[in-house]
Amino acid sequence: MLSVIYVSVADPRLTPPDIAAMVERAQANNARDGLTGALIYNGQNFMQLLEGPVARVEACLARIRGDLRHNGMIEIRRRLVEERDFAEFSMLYSPLFRDHDADLSRLAARGALDPQDAQLMANFLALGRPGGAG
Repeated sequence: MLSVIYVSVADPRLTPPDIAAMVERAQANNARDGLTGALIYNGQNFMQLLEGPVARVEACLARIRGDLRHNGMIEIRRRLVEERDFAEFSMLYSPLFRDHDADLSRLAARGALDPQDAQLMANFLALGRPGGAG
């Protein structure tokens, strides 16, 4: 299985309903395609961890690269894995950072989330908070 984490710059015109519709469609598509992962939005950027069969992850990433709701997509981590970090979620998403923190902590606490991935996501979440990562 392939696991990829990328970040991108969100279109500043996106509204909360736009993001909710995007997430709902992605969750349905991911469930159909056997993909799992998590999406985090910090108010300006997206970070997504996407995992599943190599060909399906690559096809999904190709669609994501062409999506005009964001730009500047950069992969920050790519690796082959034997187990999924987010097996329970077609796409974990919550508009509230504290909900992400709780889910990430729960996953990490039971050992299902790779520690480096957990740190990447925690750092990304901190960037969206008043006062930044400090």
